[in-house]
Amino acid sequence: MIRRGEAPFAAGYLAYYMAFGVFMPYWSAHLAHLGWTAASIGIVLALFNTVRIVSPLVGGWLLDVAGERKRVLVIGATLACLSAVWAGAARSSLSIGVSIAVYSLAFTSILPAYDAVVLDRLGADRSHYGRLRLWGSIGFVVMVLGVGALIERHGDGVIPWALVGGHVLAVCVFLTLPRGGGHRGPRQAAGGGFLHALSDTPTRLLLLIAFLQIAGFGAFNGFYTIFLRHYGYSERWISVFWSLGVLSEIVMFWLSPRILARVSMGRLLGWSVALTALRWVVMALLPNSLLWNLLAQISHAACFGLFQACTVMLAARFAPPGSGGRAQALLSAAGAGLGGIVGSLVAGCLYQQFGPAAAFWGGAGFALLALLCTVWPSFLARL
Repeated sequence: MIRRGEAPFAAGYLAYYMAFGVFMPYWSAHLAHLGWTAASIGIVLALFNTVRIVSPLVGGWLLDVAGERKRVLVIGATLACLSAVWAGAARSSLSIGVSIAVYSLAFTSILPAYDAVVLDRLGADRSHYGRLRLWGSIGFVVMVLGVGALIERHGDGVIPWALVGGHVLAVCVFLTLPRGGGHRGPRQAAGGGFLHALSDTPTRLLLLIAFLQIAGFGAFNGFYTIFLRHYGYSERWISVFWSLGVLSEIVMFWLSPRILARVSMGRLLGWSVALTALRWVVMALLPNSLLWNLLAQISHAACFGLFQACTVMLAARFAPPGSGGRAQALLSAAGAGLGGIVGSLVAGCLYQQFGPAAAFWGGAGFALLALLCTVWPSFLARL
């Protein structure tokens, strides 16, 4: 249940991921509709992810030094909306490329900053983070299904309109957030404490774990649909697999407060990473097994949902006072940004050179390296 006063924050996740539920699965289809080649589409998406390394750091820094955090979120959401309009109307390669770079800078800077605001709001009840974050997964599923139905009825031309609509909703929701937004220490002290925290081995290990885990998802995020088609699964089963993964993630976010109250965060993080390695091994060895592929998707609850909840809360725990925004930004830049780029490149090379299974063996290798980091003595000592 959402507790009193938390509904606006749950709505923020819902609106953000509704917009993401248009861009992630459908933007490449929009570019293909305009006549772009697969190679050109890949360059644009790589540009989006490259900017994603820097943008969370910008958003996190602004959040930590701003006097009114709500203003930072509203400005970021508004800029993302305007750049979505620009990207949807653009037709030349240069215009689309620049608009997507601006869009990525604005859009991907919002989430780590918003995570920091929500965690500040929760205070000592940070284990309830998952109960709010699950609304983002719900928004993603709703938008994927809704836009898919619109495309089937009206064609790919609706994609830019749906993207802009999702961002208009996000701006409206962020405007309803209460003013204020958590702790702010003196700027100089906060900055110094933040830089000092980066010299801390457990903090660096947490960032490395995030990088390795998300890099291991490269084959899944970039090639899962192609992988399933290669082994003869129908479009209906492909939709079932994707939906099952997100639904299991929602269940995990809902249960996470109870789980975190009973099991240490370090142990949960280790289990999550170990299960991720096993998941990729199963997919590499048993791609034709319907049962094992269904179980692999159900494991997304721990491989992503539990991992996300643990790392976000650990970043908040390790951050010095006044540096929460930058801590979440670094986590996002290391994982979704740098890890996403490296994982996609490695998976693409392995897939092309050695076949579909090799891409998932590579993912298992990344996950095993992350597992080694979770049992590092100095990291465990801080948990």
